[in-house]
Amino acid sequence: MHCAETHERRKQPMTSKKPKHPFITQSNDSHIQSLLEQRHTIAEELRESVSRGQAETALAEISSSAEATQLALLKALARQPDVDAADVLLAINELTPNKAVRKESRRALIQLAGNKIYPSWTPEPEKPTILPTTNAPRFWKGQVTLMREQGEIELILCWEQGFEYGEARMLSFLLDYWQDGVKDFTIETGTKRHIESHLNEQATHFTISTGEKLKLADATLAEGRRLLLDALSVNKWRGTTPHKDYRHYLPTVQQLILNAPQLDEDRGRTYIDPDLEPDEIAAHFIGGWSLGDFGLCYDLLTRDSPIREGLARDEWVERRRAWADEAQPAHFEPRITREREHNQSALWLPGSFLSDRSTSRREVETCWSLELSETPLSGTLPEMPLGTAVLKETGRHWFWTSYTIVQEEGEWRIQRVTDDGANAQGLPLADVQQRLQEHAGAIQDILKNQTPTGPDAPRYYEEIIWRTTKALYYLDALLVKNPLDFELYADAVGRATSIGMNERAFIYLERWAEHFPHHASYASILQQLGAVAAVLAQQYDEIEMQERAERFYDLSETTLQKALQVGNQTLTRILLAEVKASQDAYEEAQSLLQEALASDPTREEEAQIENDLASMALERDLYDEALRHFLRVAEISPNFQHIWFSIGHAYRLLKNTIEAEVYYKRAIEEEPQNIAAFSELGALYLSKNETNKAYKVVEQGTLLHPQSAHLRGLLAGIILDQGDLRRARAVLEEAERINPDAEIVQAVRQSLDSIKR
Repeated sequence: MHCAETHERRKQPMTSKKPKHPFITQSNDSHIQSLLEQRHTIAEELRESVSRGQAETALAEISSSAEATQLALLKALARQPDVDAADVLLAINELTPNKAVRKESRRALIQLAGNKIYPSWTPEPEKPTILPTTNAPRFWKGQVTLMREQGEIELILCWEQGFEYGEARMLSFLLDYWQDGVKDFTIETGTKRHIESHLNEQATHFTISTGEKLKLADATLAEGRRLLLDALSVNKWRGTTPHKDYRHYLPTVQQLILNAPQLDEDRGRTYIDPDLEPDEIAAHFIGGWSLGDFGLCYDLLTRDSPIREGLARDEWVERRRAWADEAQPAHFEPRITREREHNQSALWLPGSFLSDRSTSRREVETCWSLELSETPLSGTLPEMPLGTAVLKETGRHWFWTSYTIVQEEGEWRIQRVTDDGANAQGLPLADVQQRLQEHAGAIQDILKNQTPTGPDAPRYYEEIIWRTTKALYYLDALLVKNPLDFELYADAVGRATSIGMNERAFIYLERWAEHFPHHASYASILQQLGAVAAVLAQQYDEIEMQERAERFYDLSETTLQKALQVGNQTLTRILLAEVKASQDAYEEAQSLLQEALASDPTREEEAQIENDLASMALERDLYDEALRHFLRVAEISPNFQHIWFSIGHAYRLLKNTIEAEVYYKRAIEEEPQNIAAFSELGALYLSKNETNKAYKVVEQGTLLHPQSAHLRGLLAGIILDQGDLRRARAVLEEAERINPDAEIVQAVRQSLDSIKR
């Protein structure tokens, strides 16, 4: 379990370029570029327009383009650092009837706003239609989706109107309580029968698309008004704008809802799913609290919960919004949510979990983390736990809390919150050590007595994750009591890296290095710290947190340079070279690797050096050079991870399909767990028009990897090439159930849909 991060880092090959896939269609780049270049002219016309009609005329060429072209243009506009791009995006967002385009334009505007680029054009408001004052509509009925815990609900309110009240008007709101407030809005009129049919269709569509029956509850006008006002308060707090159609029909909404002269009863319904289990209640409380949905949190508490502090809902929410304005909570990460056993023993056994539970009272413990800034207001919130570990570079805090959950009117609600992390730090030293040892012993028992392929393997794996996470909190407590215990840091780093908690490992490594600058292992500690910083930089880079990624790349480089000064180790040079290469500093990286080769490396280190040199050669399209290095890796270490696949890939790039086929086949034999080997060999056969061979190898891959959406998508594409549309569609649907966002899955879906047209 306590594998060192540096050891894992050495084994991983550097990322090479993704192979292009034959099923991906190309956009009309020239048309998009032409539209992009016209943005300055279009923006000028928008600023000179005096009506929405003139603005629509300015956008005519964009609006008449295909949806795919418009979406591609929006992505391109989001990368333009000028106000003209922002003006065009705002106009598209305001005027387009296409929801997908409107949604993408909003994303693009947010992206530009992140770079402090805002539109200067202001759209002309369109005069809304105001309902006549005579024969006022009469509230008919309302319904709400029972999913308030998700942070988003659909509210539908209907009024009777017309001759003998035979017609109806329906106002539909999509309300988001995290960020967007009134996120979407539609208004529709028709016969009562038509409106009823429309409501039924919505429920049916949800059931088909999600596989779950949509839970609905009736709502009075007063309840609908309350839900809408809650969402509008989110708009005000977050500084977001209600949906444009809502703004357009605001006089209607005011007349029918906000300023309605007579309201019926508000029964105080929360519209939280009544079937939530205790662990789900705790998870939604933490998630809502972290994401700013404090109204939900209040509603998840029992009426007599001390966490409510005797405050009315609005005041309770406002206090926490004031805290959030200062603390700026972000990037919530749940780790463990687990219902605690009634009489929890030191050693967990399958089947014993929750064998003796109260029917009306449960305890749920959670381990989670959140980025936030320090503020004195944190001390004013009774539910605010202690961060047992804090990564100062990002402000991430790790918490361990538990929740006493009881039945209230047939539904589970939180009565009390306990800060287990703080309590652990208050235990006597011997007690903390004993509890840590209990978890460590249980983990060792599982590793010793269970196999990764056994029938209970998933349950034991979850148990290891849970116990390792709990062990880290006890280690936090021990480090508070004994900050100069060298072995505690080693234990904490090992446990954190073993379950992929690299940010937390970084904390322990940083403190370890600070406390032991004269220890014989100081260079090794710095080496691990630099390696973990590089891993974090790559993770931040992948989620497009560029500024943070650069900061951690700098930290990694500085730390590894310091490690070189202290220890001058070969592995440090390798790691530093990989950091340089990840930032495209190939000459410096190559120089470091050559120095490492000259420093009498071990066979394992030499193989890693050659692999890194090969990967850098691939990045620079030096395929012959890459192949030479990969072959050298195979000579030094035939079991080096993915080496046979890498050789096959290099041969394919050199257009030597015969050798590529040989090595791809060997890769499948040596490492059948490598999905890419099946995919690339299948693509190779397709490029040679050997469809049957492609089908066989990809089918073999899907049998070995039934949960691979990529392989199933590729198989669907091959079947499509063979002309079997029905079977291709069936296989593609299987892939979409696994991962509808996979690139190959979307490409094949596009090909299938184009055939339909």
